[in-house]
Amino acid sequence: MKSLDLTTGQAAKINDRIRPLVSYLYRLKERMERRSFPRDDPYYLLVVRAHDAMHRLFVETHYMSCKQGVGRGDRK
Repeated sequence: MKSLDLTTGQAAKINDRIRPLVSYLYRLKERMERRSFPRDDPYYLLVVRAHDAMHRLFVETHYMSCKQGVGRGDRK
């Protein structure tokens, strides 16, 4: 199996599970910034990287959930 084998419905279900994690990591990053974590703090950097990776995954999975209109071939 590969990513193109996922249906748009399956991708949408995956995205429903990813969304709260992306949101949580965003809020955590924002709280750390309000608390003046140094930008080079190892834990802060891990949170930033985790948010960036989860956001990229969320966006890619969102595109996979679209039947058409995102510059890719039509999907099932």
